[in-house]
Amino acid sequence: MTVIRRRRAVAAPFSRPEPGDLTVNQEGLTREARRLLAQSVAPNTVRAMRADIRVYQQAGGPLPATETDIANYLSAQNSLGKKPATLERYANSLHMWHRYMNLPSPVKTMAVRSVLRGIKKSRDMRQASSPALRLKELHQMLDVMDQETLHGLRDSTMFLLSFYGAFRRSEIVVIGYEDIEWRPEGIIITLHHSKTNRSGRIETKSLMRAPAGSEYCPVAMLEQWLATSSITKGAIFRRISSNGRLGAGRLTAQTLYTRMRKALKEAGLTSQGYTPHSFRAGFITEAHLRGKSDVQIKRVSGHRDQRTFERYIRIADAFEDNAGDFFSI
Repeated sequence: MTVIRRRRAVAAPFSRPEPGDLTVNQEGLTREARRLLAQSVAPNTVRAMRADIRVYQQAGGPLPATETDIANYLSAQNSLGKKPATLERYANSLHMWHRYMNLPSPVKTMAVRSVLRGIKKSRDMRQASSPALRLKELHQMLDVMDQETLHGLRDSTMFLLSFYGAFRRSEIVVIGYEDIEWRPEGIIITLHHSKTNRSGRIETKSLMRAPAGSEYCPVAMLEQWLATSSITKGAIFRRISSNGRLGAGRLTAQTLYTRMRKALKEAGLTSQGYTPHSFRAGFITEAHLRGKSDVQIKRVSGHRDQRTFERYIRIADAFEDNAGDFFSI
């Protein structure tokens, strides 16, 4: 794939010069216009689109493409066993490429749309989801962790905040000391970016302080972690060396997953298939089963789409909170 060209060190989504180039032509734009252009699409989205276009070109697909090119490409990728969601993403990336080139998108034609519908009908469309890690399992994990060590205290704090803040792993690892507002009732954490927040809109999450004497209070655990680590600015979750020395760089989302798997193994919960997303699903499910309203839960989870929100409410037991639990008049 063509190497991405940069003009005046500002990266932007797409361009016209060559088929594989994903840089918008910035000629004639003011500095402010270039800055806004660079922020119009999230970097992760741009990287994903580049990767999708690369897969298409490596398969021999031409750009610009015709509806026949894309329909045949998606059919071939389906035969290779690619998931329907992946094929939908491939199609969307090709659609966006043509849009940014100011070309009509062949993805929206009847032929391509019909192929996508046929793929969905012929495949199992049940979406694999991370199981909800409920409060009982969260406590089971925390109970086997040595909070006398930096590793154990950091991980315990991170897991508690992930649960009670319904954080995605990409959100929890970027929290900075300056993002925390301390209140008598708890803390307010400011999120500057999230998966569903492409515009950079400021979002906040409020976490309550547990009653005095509670063993699993996320706010008290955070206070203990910050006091022990002496962190007063920058990332609150950082790398720790094998000999227990705290680093300056923030933790990565993958390291969070690695540390979670270690804790799950020690707690005997490996077979359950939990992932960092299970904290988020667990909080939403637990709050729902305890009678919290959708509005209350979404204030923490940040969901705006009700259908997406409802998919998170995963009942751990098929007979728990069952609508048919009445047997007498």
